[in-house]
Amino acid sequence: MKIKRNYFYSGIIVVAVLLAAAAFYLLPSVKQAEKPTEKQEKEWHVDGGGYLSYPLDRSDVKFRREDYGVEGNLSIHKIIYQSRNSNIYGLLVLPTSVEELLPGIVLLPGAGVSKESELELAKKIAGLGAAVLTIDQRGIGETGGSFPTLDEDYSGFTVGKEPAQHLMVYDALRAYDLMKSAPFTDSGRVIIAGESLGGRVAVIAAAIERDIRGVLVISSAGLGFEPKGDKSKDNFLLSIDSEHYISMITPRKLVMMHNANDSNIPLSSAIRAFSKAEEPKQFVLVNDTTCNHGYCDSMYGGLVEALDYLVGIKARTLVSVPVK
Repeated sequence: MKIKRNYFYSGIIVVAVLLAAAAFYLLPSVKQAEKPTEKQEKEWHVDGGGYLSYPLDRSDVKFRREDYGVEGNLSIHKIIYQSRNSNIYGLLVLPTSVEELLPGIVLLPGAGVSKESELELAKKIAGLGAAVLTIDQRGIGETGGSFPTLDEDYSGFTVGKEPAQHLMVYDALRAYDLMKSAPFTDSGRVIIAGESLGGRVAVIAAAIERDIRGVLVISSAGLGFEPKGDKSKDNFLLSIDSEHYISMITPRKLVMMHNANDSNIPLSSAIRAFSKAEEPKQFVLVNDTTCNHGYCDSMYGGLVEALDYLVGIKARTLVSVPVK
């Protein structure tokens, strides 16, 4: 197991021609449905081994867009897309000018964290030369709705109701579908990233969808669940445990980033999860006493290196080209 310590890294990105902002407006737009109507002809499934699956031949994503604002060399757009009879609200961050198709990053926030709170990290990543989509997960922000407890989710599972824990995975898959099909992204360089709960969802989604290029996990670990003999409950808990899936990321790349002082998810839990992953993989460790859980500013150097490892991004200084 390879553990390397993080350090700050800086460099320069030079971009030449306006593409991302203009290309974004080529995306199809649909009216937001008051009651989303995405048909669920093919259902979710948990097999006897506790592995969740969703159909791989998913239809085109129905979505609408709204301008949100421009900050320096970044443009921000609100995205509302349909997923399993719900509207999922997100923020898409793009460099205003680039010289080639962008890598795409789906960025999943942690439990209780809104897309607005995740926006600062999304902007850091987009500033390196990537298209980043972060979302309000179910029960949060504009996506809204109620989110059941784990016991309530399991109770529904026993009578054939699709658990909210699974719906979040599907929402992540639809975010990936949207990014993969966007005219400004390189469809072969779209990864999924997540903090805390979002990291767990990211691993499961990538295990299901083999075209996802790689996974970036920040301050996260699985449940470390060991079956107890109750087949129904065991299968449910295994189906939402990222450690049950993490070995399936290979041969794609995995990066885990963690703070040694994280009191929400102990370092030992992150290392346990990492040990279950197959190569190729990297673990980025920081020792930051000023930061607890989630992304820390001291992780920036490791973030740059992780994105370069996953999708070939190098830290550079963004140069804007005026819009004519």
